[in-house]
Parts: sequence; structure tokens; C-alpha cells
Amino acid sequence: MIRLYISFLSLLMFFTTAIQAQKKQELKLQWSIAAELPVTTNGQTALGFAGMVAAVHNNKLIIAGGANFPDAMPWNGGKKKYYDDVYVYAKKGSRFVLQQQTKLTEAIAYAASGSTTKGIVVAGGENEHGLSKKVYLLTINNTTVATTSLPDLPFAVTNASLTVVDSKIYLGGGETATETSNQFIVLDLNNIASGWQQLPQLSKPTSHAVLLAINNEIYLAGGRKKNSNGISDLYSSVYTFNTLTNQWTEKAALPYALSAGSGVVYQNKILLFGGDKGATFHRTEELIAAINNSKDENEKQRLTEEKAKLQTNHPGFSKEILAYDIIADSWQMIGNIPYDTPVTTTAVKWNDCFILPSGEIKAGIRSSFILSVKTTTRK
Repeated sequence: MIRLYISFLSLLMFFTTAIQAQKKQELKLQWSIAAELPVTTNGQTALGFAGMVAAVHNNKLIIAGGANFPDAMPWNGGKKKYYDDVYVYAKKGSRFVLQQQTKLTEAIAYAASGSTTKGIVVAGGENEHGLSKKVYLLTINNTTVATTSLPDLPFAVTNASLTVVDSKIYLGGGETATETSNQFIVLDLNNIASGWQQLPQLSKPTSHAVLLAINNEIYLAGGRKKNSNGISDLYSSVYTFNTLTNQWTEKAALPYALSAGSGVVYQNKILLFGGDKGATFHRTEELIAAINNSKDENEKQRLTEEKAKLQTNHPGFSKEILAYDIIADSWQMIGNIPYDTPVTTTAVKWNDCFILPSGEIKAGIRSSFILSVKTTTRK
């Protein structure tokens, strides 16, 4: 009996120690600027881009397209320009080396993109001609970059979210020409002839959300919805879609409403980098609505100047890194990004690190940096 008690006590102490050790573990994030976009043809520093295609294929980082304001900020009359450039990077130690530059068949920005075994899928987006419903695979072999057409989306959409599970491409939400979408669709790369298939709709119309797959669960976090009055709803909600049962389930919400952030899967966690909490975004929308509704020209001028000042002094986006524990169904803040936070970009995994390429860091301003973060667990 005494031996049995001692054995039980030893076992209890072992599990207690293991649990305590597990609790003491925390993520260590090592950030660096792994590369900077090349200078322009006239020798000027690159402006950077929002809404770039970004993914890894054949152990190369491919980023492409995007948009910026090369001449002036939009509140000063600047016109958004869309790009067709493709940048192919190889790894050299902790740095990324530009290996090749080429062109897409057309300019595109704010497309949904992701990596598959067959290549990088690019879906929807927009350019100077409007919204797109085109879908294609972007591939690279040696130094040759090629595109292969896939079935068009059922509708043209920009700022949608995309993730990949095995051979299936899932696309959710986004903005159409008239509204924010609640559609959720799938394309099987092993059965392309069947085209895009309709799935149960999102719980609410959502654009600028993070969509990530873990095994048979697809997580949709945050996002926003543009309303007819010009003021958007920003979401803190999180939902999962089970690919086996085709059902949506609500999960623990984010600590605050967030849109246009980027996220990755790390072990049994989701890491969400930055994003827009919406304070300046909402105030800008309110001023635009007030300008449109005012009949007093002096008042319009005052509001326009206030809007320009607000956007010129944009504070940047959230630097906070949120971690979601899939098992515990809980979120916590685990650190801060030590650089200007890029939004409207896609975080991608490349070997032992995660990449945040370019993106918007303040209203109208892009980053030319490609950020890298290595993630390890420490006790």
C-alpha cells in the first residue's frame, strides 16, 4: 500500500511539473528586415506596395503586383497606380536575395493569394479597369515564371480572404462592386472541371479578414463591412468552418475589433500580426460622410482640411501581436512588432520564418521592407 501511494505521489508530481513547465513556455519572436524592394528604374527608393500577391513556391518567395500613390497622397488628389511587377527572392542565410524580376500578364492588387503544391493561386483583386474575377496559378521553374488559368470566380471581388486545405482552395468574403460579400466558395485543384462550389455563407459579410486553415478547421478572424452610410463595421468575431461537416462555429472573439491584419499558423496557435483597430479609419469615414452630406461650401472646405490633416498625421497601425490557443480557445497579446506595422499584406511561412512583405504602414504610405520573424518556444 505504501509503495502504491509513493508511486501515485511520484506520478502526480511528474504531471504537475510537466504542466508547470508547459505554462512557463512562451513564444520568442526575432524580427529583422530580411530585404528591401529594389530601387526604381530612375534610381529612387522603392515606395512599396499594398495588396501584393505573396507566397512561397519551389523554395522561392514570390511577391507581385500591388498598388501605391507615386505622385501625391490621395487626399491631395493623388491617383492610385496598380502594378504588374513580379519579384522572386532566394534565401541566403538570414537575408533574402532578389533573384529575378519579371511581369504578370496584367496589373493586379488586393487579390487573394496562397500557396499550393501546384503553384501560387491568385484570385480576384482589382486594377485600373475595375474588380477582377480571374483566377490563375503562378509558378516558377528555375528562372521561368508562368501563369496557368483556373476557372473564374462566380463574381468579381477584391479584398477577399483565401486559404488552402490539401488540394482545395477556399475563398471567403471580400468587396464586390456594390457590397461586402458573405460568400464562401471552394475550388478543388484535383477536379477543376467542377469549378467553384458554393459553401455555407459566412456568418456576416466580411472583407479584410484573416483566413487560416489548421487541419480540417478554417478560422476566420476579424475583418470589416462597408455600410451604405459610409461608416464601416469592424469585427472582433472569430468563426471556424469544419471542412468535414460543412458547418460554421463561433469561437472566442479577438480582444478588440481588427481588420486588414495578417496571420499565420504556428504549432497549435494562430499568430495575428498588427492590423487596423479603426479609430482613424472610422473618423476619416465620418468626415467623408459629413463632406458628402453638407450643403455649405465653407463647411465642406473645413471638413476637407480636417480630413487631410487627420490622414497626413496618421499614427500607423497596431503593433500588437495576438496569439490564439486553439485548444484553450483563448487570445492573448504576446508582443509588439518593432517596425512600422504593414497591413493589407499577406503573411507567409518560408522554412523557419514568417514573412510580412511590403504593405501599407500609414494612410497612403507603403513600406519597401520585407520583414522576417523567427518564432521559437522558450521556457
